[in-house]
Amino acid sequence: MLKKLKFLGKIYIYKIQGLLGLKRTDIMASINDYYRDSFRKLRKDDVAVILPHCLIDEKCPAKFSKSDGVMCNKCKLCGCGSIYESAEQKGYQFYITPSVGFTKRLIQRKQLKGVIGIACEYEIERGMHAEKITLRGIRVNGTGVKTQGVQLHKYDCIRNSVDWEEIREIM
Repeated sequence: MLKKLKFLGKIYIYKIQGLLGLKRTDIMASINDYYRDSFRKLRKDDVAVILPHCLIDEKCPAKFSKSDGVMCNKCKLCGCGSIYESAEQKGYQFYITPSVGFTKRLIQRKQLKGVIGIACEYEIERGMHAEKITLRGIRVNGTGVKTQGVQLHKYDCIRNSVDWEEIREIM
């Protein structure tokens, strides 16, 4: 019970800090810590690694699918292909999406129960206000989804970077 109260307290403090214009605490670490045990119990084929389009190289030859997002062909121009290979080997689904809205629809269409998500601070903040964070998971289109996440290094929709090794560690 104490763990649940601490988690809810951290979510509340994060939101208040934003409203007051204060520097926010690292909410991703708190979310990862709280959901970690239940996330690990999920079947891997019910979980997807979802990367944002801002991580692909400008010369990426991948095609776009209206249902599955950017179709990575593991070209080695960026780190996405390597993560894709790791996700496949471990039994996870893998997607690169162009927007948060697309990601939410993907989660619903694929009936995902868990997501290893990568996002910038701006999108994390937007998600904190748009989606309900509950003790059973983050509510995405009415479904409780267990998450583990990694924050991008900056807010840049074209050339971004992430700690690729941290993603591998979560997988």
